[in-house]
Amino acid sequence: MAIIRTEHICKNFGHIEVLKDVSLSVEPGEVVCIIGSSGAGKSTYLRSINHLESITSGKIWIDEKLIDDRVRGTNKVHISAAETTEVLLNVGMVFQRFNLFPHKTALENVMLAPMTVKGVSKEDAEAKARELLTRVGLADRMDAYPSKLSGGQQQRVAIARALAMEPKVMLFDEPTSALDPELVGEVLNVMKQLAEEGMGMIVVTHEMGFARDVADRVVFMDGGRIVEDAPPAEFFTNPKNERLREFLKRSLQEN
Repeated sequence: MAIIRTEHICKNFGHIEVLKDVSLSVEPGEVVCIIGSSGAGKSTYLRSINHLESITSGKIWIDEKLIDDRVRGTNKVHISAAETTEVLLNVGMVFQRFNLFPHKTALENVMLAPMTVKGVSKEDAEAKARELLTRVGLADRMDAYPSKLSGGQQQRVAIARALAMEPKVMLFDEPTSALDPELVGEVLNVMKQLAEEGMGMIVVTHEMGFARDVADRVVFMDGGRIVEDAPPAEFFTNPKNERLREFLKRSLQEN
């Protein structure tokens, strides 16, 4: 019972193949970290799952519901836009950039989507938002506007906003890459807490320590393909792929 399953995903931008035959399954509650060099296709893969990019070919299931079966860009699955949206509500996403509404407070940013998308009452949305902001360590910053929050605080608001939609799985696209180094830890700690509470996650990251400590599996992408997929102990101590060995050696030197 995979919460997310993709088979033979390919994605072309014009004549450029960005994803090449990518197949991956993630079980409920499982944490999968995806690492690789820039341009490996990691972010495009996440965006394909969440329909922010349309795939060229392949299949995508979310919560056992087939939403994509594409051949040369045409979807053979007859599913309405409303049905697709309903399925995609099971998937939360946190981006590199926080994308908060600058004219709304932290509390209002978290309240907005449940009210507008799910029709949750203002009172219930506010109660949930207060609970979530407290959970990510921002109980004292609920009435602050994004311009008055640090990058780490803004990213924690973005996590709370995604959680407000009560997803079954979370996608994180390099959530710490836009942060100053001293702010990275506060975001990773929230993500570790989510993992401990059983939230399934796919995390595109350069944070090797997080991948080693938190992931159930670590995936290495190179040239648009998955070339290694293993538990952290095996992935980091006994990599099979030569490109992965080079990547890990370079990452250790940089750190």
